[in-house]
Amino acid sequence: MSIGSNVFQAVFKLINLKQRIYHDFKNPPRNTGAMDGDKFNNKLDIKAWTVDGFNLLSANQNYSNKHLIFLHGGAYILEANVLHQKFMETLAGQYGLAITFIDYPKAPENTYRTTHDVVLKAYLEIVHKYPGHEFYLLGDSAGGGLALALLQVLRDQRVNPFPKKTVLLSPWLDLTMTNEHIQEYGPKDHLLPVEGLIYAGKVYSGGEDLRNPLLSPLFGDMSNLGAIKLFYGTNEVLYPDCRELSKKISSSQGTSVDYFIGENMMHDWIIFPFKESKEAVRQIAEFLFTD
Repeated sequence: MSIGSNVFQAVFKLINLKQRIYHDFKNPPRNTGAMDGDKFNNKLDIKAWTVDGFNLLSANQNYSNKHLIFLHGGAYILEANVLHQKFMETLAGQYGLAITFIDYPKAPENTYRTTHDVVLKAYLEIVHKYPGHEFYLLGDSAGGGLALALLQVLRDQRVNPFPKKTVLLSPWLDLTMTNEHIQEYGPKDHLLPVEGLIYAGKVYSGGEDLRNPLLSPLFGDMSNLGAIKLFYGTNEVLYPDCRELSKKISSSQGTSVDYFIGENMMHDWIIFPFKESKEAVRQIAEFLFTD
């Protein structure tokens, strides 16, 4: 573990960041503008439009036809932040990937039904808008869970083109938070409050069954989803469910998983400015560019 990662985790523990995040779940900031087009490097070609009133933003530098569709984390409540913006900028600017960010509907103003409706419409519009591109899904934290749920929907509806590959970063896979090992990992995670995630799951679900695969894709069918790259850390409360996902995929046909476990790394470490994160981003690019 790098010094940077160690320092971040120590500071998060010192300032009790989990409690602050729980407060933000209950009182989510809105219209922060972190993903506004004018915040990005002016070397990138930026295009913005809306689907059902929700923002989409595409970034491309080298007019690549390898096109990532990015679903961000934030427990389905929080907006994307500057770390997501910088991460997207790196993938587009340094690795020459086309990438489209979907600012999907958030709870508590919306439930998963609206979120999935908009995300599916956005996917269909993106693939229509960029004919000839190869499409990939990318999601971190809640966005990772949403990406896996969307992947199952696209398979079931036989949508074409289907994502060629999928990248999941510390995905939130099971909103029930009932894995018996969660309590073991909770004290190691200085970012995610378990009680806050339970609250977020309830408001996002609108009171419906949390075992619905649209909410908790870990309960869904893992067959025929293609190649998946999975990153997670040993110091995060979602570690047990990420491990379960790997096991479930290993017994599913038509789906493969290549996973990387960050030893002593925190939740969503890949989007933070750590030495290990740079290597992870390089691995993501290698995964996407290798046929």
